[in-house]
Amino acid sequence: MRNTKRRIEPLSFFDHTGISGHLEKMAEKGWMIEKIVNTGWVYRRIEPKKVHFAVSYYPKASEFDPEPSEEQKMFHEFCAHTGWQLACTSAQMQIFYNENENPIPIETEPELEVEAIHASAKKSFIPSYILLLVLGVLNGALWISNLLGDPIDLLSNSTSLISGTIWMLLVALCIVELITYFRWHSKAKKAAECGEFLKVTSTSKFQKFVLGVAAVGFLFWLINFIVLGDSLKRTVAILMCIYMPALFIVVNATKEFLKRKKASRGVNRTVTIITSFAVSFGLMGMITFGTLWASNHGLFREKNEETYEHRGTTLVVHQDEIPLVVEDLVEVDYEGYIKERRGNESFILGQYIMRQYPRFDAEHYVQIPQIEYTMTFVKIPAIYEKCKERLLYEREALWGIDEQDYRAEDADAWGANEAYRLYDPVYGAENWYLLCYDDMIVEINFDWEPTVEQKRIVGEKLNQTK
Repeated sequence: MRNTKRRIEPLSFFDHTGISGHLEKMAEKGWMIEKIVNTGWVYRRIEPKKVHFAVSYYPKASEFDPEPSEEQKMFHEFCAHTGWQLACTSAQMQIFYNENENPIPIETEPELEVEAIHASAKKSFIPSYILLLVLGVLNGALWISNLLGDPIDLLSNSTSLISGTIWMLLVALCIVELITYFRWHSKAKKAAECGEFLKVTSTSKFQKFVLGVAAVGFLFWLINFIVLGDSLKRTVAILMCIYMPALFIVVNATKEFLKRKKASRGVNRTVTIITSFAVSFGLMGMITFGTLWASNHGLFREKNEETYEHRGTTLVVHQDEIPLVVEDLVEVDYEGYIKERRGNESFILGQYIMRQYPRFDAEHYVQIPQIEYTMTFVKIPAIYEKCKERLLYEREALWGIDEQDYRAEDADAWGANEAYRLYDPVYGAENWYLLCYDDMIVEINFDWEPTVEQKRIVGEKLNQTK
């Protein structure tokens, strides 16, 4: 039986009434708060009982203080004389408990209480949430810019999709927290002038919602990379899952170590901040350069994967499964083809680039037929037209080539709903086509002019992948 437990509590820093009520319920279940750290709230097992809690704020305190100040110690002793025992502290927040049936309240003057909460909030809560809001808005704006610039690439990438969602959630959380606090503070000041304590509006349900969505998103990302990704993606996903907890543990351990050594607040803060930056960049650098080194040395290659040397570079002879190959369309007298399937997929879109080409060291390389096509799977019908429109005008939007354009042609030959061919003002018709099926859009490029029979085969082969 465990005698301690650690929980993430979705409670606002300023929600003293919500915190007190929650801790009273935990004590009735047999858990007493012991300490609050960056990685969660720590409880120790006790006999279930009715305990009263009170949260007091001391604006002069800091999470980097080696120990309570003399003024705090005197306040703690005063509280102890009235039956209020100190349970734990967290920066400016001090939590007391009292086992008496009808204890005398610690705070008896509403105006002083509101003033202490606001002074504490200005020192930690408000600056932190404003900084997070700015970061969230900047990253959210960048995500929206990428979404408008290349929506298919972004929406088919699980990492981009989940990271954008989390940044938006962070923005929403910061806005809700800040608005809730300032609205409460404005009303609490007026109520305090009349000698009344105003209960804080709880944002606990909204915080739980944000944490729930973030957890589901993270789980989806993890499954997508570890289960569905290749060895490189799995390795990066696992390393990133280790990176964040390791960073928290090292930074928090540094701060706690300096507190035990009685380092001053300024020294602790400076060393902890430097450590956080150094460890953050150090770990990220190790992950980045480590994976690049491993990739360049072939550690992520599949077993028995064939390689060859060309102009001093080691290249892999990929043999991925692709639905349409050159041999389906023309007779070729070459057996050294490389087949590549690369792409991303999310619950909204999937986009894969399929390529079949000869080895670069092949004799008469340019004369050997090749094929390349991109398959975009649209899983939400409502965005199909937007995806089609994006692909039709992609050259102008992404590459700035407004002279080339797609023109409609016979779709029945391809077994498609719609078909388009690319035209260039100088060279005329290109062997580059855009084919629209029920839930799939295909861009395909040939080295030759496809025949009617070849178009039919393309339609049959591609439709088998749906």
